Amino acid sequence: MYITKPKHSSGFTLLEMLIAIAIFAMLGIAANSVLSAVMKNDEVTQGFATRLKSLQQGFGALERDLGQMVARTPRSFEGERNNRFFQVGDNILDSETQALVFYRLGWLNPDGMLPRGSLQSVAYVVQNGRLERWYYPYPEPVSGAEPLKSVVIDHVLSIEYSFYIDDKWQKQVDGSVMPKGIAMEIELEGLGKIQRRFLLPKGAPAIKSDKDDPNDSNNKEDNNSETDPKIDNGKNS
Repeated sequence: MYITKPKHSSGFTLLEMLIAIAIFAMLGIAANSVLSAVMKNDEVTQGFATRLKSLQQGFGALERDLGQMVARTPRSFEGERNNRFFQVGDNILDSETQALVFYRLGWLNPDGMLPRGSLQSVAYVVQNGRLERWYYPYPEPVSGAEPLKSVVIDHVLSIEYSFYIDDKWQKQVDGSVMPKGIAMEIELEGLGKIQRRFLLPKGAPAIKSDKDDPNDSNNKEDNNSETDPKIDNGKNS
């Protein structure tokens, strides 16, 4: 008669189960941390991209205005004009930092439907940490008229302008001479200082035409000085 020994059932011990649970928990925590970091970086990147796009749009508005800046002096309420084509300073229109006021051309008026011309009075003013574009419906606004405002750039800490006059950059100007270019140094919250330079119509290179080409005029004179061979033959005969 044979006596059979009972078989032991195979499986994991409690300690092994606890170790496995701990390992999976650590892997889950690590995966969650990585996912959170990726989502946070994506959020920061999206926010930076949105802000950069807004900043580019703001500089685009400035470039369009300054690219059509015109030498025109404002008229006072008494009907007199001063000798300044633009104004810049800290104490203009209650701006928190330097403000810039000037005239520009090219204000669209399709088919002349609106009772105004293409000249526009523009001001760039900083209020509540925002660079705003102000303009009036007419070049010489009446007393008490409120400007139309739009936000150009947010989170502005300071702005400083420089003007390219007499072949050098100047910060202290009286506005009586049209500059060839304007430099804008703007300090933004979280981004620091950014400088942009804008070319004005006076500083744009002249378009060379055939009339202004001395070589072309010389060629024309040379061509005119040549004698027609038919006329020569007629004279010789």
